[in-house]
Amino acid sequence: MTLTVRVPASTSNLGAGFDCLGLALDVWLEASLVPGRGGSRPRYAGTLKGLDADSDIVFRLLAERDALEDHQLVVDSQIPIGKGLGSSAAAVVAALVLARLVTGDPVDRKAVFRGAAKEEGHPDNAGAAVFGGLVLAGDRPTRVDLHADIAVALAIPGRGVSTKSARDLVPGAFPREVAVQQSARSAALILGLTTGDLELVAFGMDDRLAVPHRKRLIHGYDMAAAAGLEAGAYGVTISGAGSAVLALGPPDRVTAIAESMTHALTAEDNSATAATPSVAESGFIVSADS
Repeated sequence: MTLTVRVPASTSNLGAGFDCLGLALDVWLEASLVPGRGGSRPRYAGTLKGLDADSDIVFRLLAERDALEDHQLVVDSQIPIGKGLGSSAAAVVAALVLARLVTGDPVDRKAVFRGAAKEEGHPDNAGAAVFGGLVLAGDRPTRVDLHADIAVALAIPGRGVSTKSARDLVPGAFPREVAVQQSARSAALILGLTTGDLELVAFGMDDRLAVPHRKRLIHGYDMAAAAGLEAGAYGVTISGAGSAVLALGPPDRVTAIAESMTHALTAEDNSATAATPSVAESGFIVSADS
């Protein structure tokens, strides 16, 4: 029997929701365990084409759990790598779910979330990958409803960003006034995203902790942000650790917003592509075929 799990991409932070807010996107990683000789070389497609198994999170985690006996791993991902779109979280979730399917353990979403958050270190991306939609990963992961007037626009540079490098740029301590400002913006962001109060969304997307330090890693970021706002975005920020630039805006304007940001990056010698993925309302999806 072939065991398959599909896991959505995600964007995290969304501005001031630093490390606690994730949104699942309708871009997927699909991983399957196909009956066959255990230990066979994995097969990769999509954005993972040409990947070395030694660098594959899914393969490593399954091997550590002795879940590859009598199976070959096949992974096809459409999630860009190193762009702040939850590719590693999707891989971790896929591996943990497949390991449970192989052993016959119940695929409990809360348990998968706990394991993914511990393994990957990003509860915001893990929450979105497991539960879908907009997830507040605080004391426990909580789904909240994204208002219908809010849609996603992305400008995705060809050059990626190392998550470690991006994290290293964020100071370990901040002045009290910055912490207070961030708290206010984070609360405003959640309220604005759920009620459709667009002034609160704009206020809340103006992150004061990470973006001011990380944007230097994305050549042309300031120009892209300005272009997105001019095209009608409510706010512009870095998707996760980057390098993708994320805007939230009206559904009928996101294509123009994504293209404007993309043109701005490309004009600054940071070639990029535009994307307007819809929200993935489902987290991971499991199937088994005989």
